Amino acid sequence: RHVEWYAAARGGIRVLANRGANGIDGVVSTAVGVASATGRPTTALVGDLAFLHDTNALLGLAASGVDLTVVVVDNAGGGIFSFLPQAREVEAEDFERLFATPQDVDIALLAAAHGLGTIGVHEADGLGPALEVARRTRGPHVVHVRTDRTETVEVHRDIDSAVAAALAAG
Repeated sequence: RHVEWYAAARGGIRVLANRGANGIDGVVSTAVGVASATGRPTTALVGDLAFLHDTNALLGLAASGVDLTVVVVDNAGGGIFSFLPQAREVEAEDFERLFATPQDVDIALLAAAHGLGTIGVHEADGLGPALEVARRTRGPHVVHVRTDRTETVEVHRDIDSAVAAALAAG
């Protein structure tokens, strides 16, 4: 969704999307399949829950020879639900338990258990350099980007408001 909403239009890339039965089923497996079938460098952008939901895709990935970078946006749960009305209508504790489904899995440790290296991104401007490192070193990588669900919603609302104001101004 973030790519669809905010990425600048450009040529020279192919964008594929997979939406499982619940929106997260098999997205890492799909990326492995795309990288394997095309033989081309492939980057997958997934949320932490989607990544955790499909960890079997990591089995044997380190030895597969595919050139795949999985960017995991880790907001400690289902961040997309923070944009929906229930985020404001349900008590915070209930929202966390029922919708956000918080998790505290160590993504780097999980990747390491599968023989995969992780590049951690701790600042907004660190994603580009992390992707460049992954591109130069080839093979499978996990790029782990920690975010804050509340801050992300606020940033989206600020951007959306600025776009609406610019359109209204004409």
